[in-house]
Amino acid sequence: MTDRHKKAAGYVIGVLLLASIVAATVQLAMRPRTQLNRVAVGRKDEVYFLHSATREEAQALGRALQSIGFLNDRGTTVLLSKGTAGTLVSFVLSEGGWDHPETIYSFEEIGRRIANVVGGFPIKVRLIDARRVLHRELNVGNAAIGARDVVYYYGSAEEDEARRLGQTLRNLGFLQDAGSAVVLSRDGTTDLCFVVADGVWDRVDAVAGFERLARAAAASVGGLPVRLRLLNEAMEPKKTVDVK
Repeated sequence: MTDRHKKAAGYVIGVLLLASIVAATVQLAMRPRTQLNRVAVGRKDEVYFLHSATREEAQALGRALQSIGFLNDRGTTVLLSKGTAGTLVSFVLSEGGWDHPETIYSFEEIGRRIANVVGGFPIKVRLIDARRVLHRELNVGNAAIGARDVVYYYGSAEEDEARRLGQTLRNLGFLQDAGSAVVLSRDGTTDLCFVVADGVWDRVDAVAGFERLARAAAASVGGLPVRLRLLNEAMEPKKTVDVK
């Protein structure tokens, strides 16, 4: 990702993510009956930390979630766990929220933004209900392609697929070690997402070019159909096209 991409992602949570929160996707978790370790974030929010997760990591996670606007004193609880299953960050959603593709993508994107403060990629984002029953577990990881390009992988996609996609995009001449970012996401549908400059999604010729690119790269991630998404520099989807 370029420096400009990093700056935008660091300061803007994005309309899509805000919309999912404003629509009451997030609920309060039932407070654990047992005395678990926790840190306060602001006056009302809390981050619980379990197993080998540390207080310092929980505090850093709380600050990161505040900085992107997720924690804002609504009494929200987030759970951070580290152990044999890796790093897990759990968010409590309203009934059925875990089934909405745009909400899922929003929390995958949150996972990308917070990964470095809890020890780095990969992490798993868990979407749970108010009783902390697990409804969806999402991979959030990255694969470096060359020195500067990166393919992020979300949902049920895995690192080896991200690496195959990255190598294919290099062979096709798209990734040229210029700091480009691509996202491979699979939550039922396989999404190929490309971060592009403002307005590219409105240009018919440019969209057609990305459709051809997605079609050429599809075999590396299981074949057609795929869903092409063009993202702005804040990693928000601006254009979606089904490629068959």
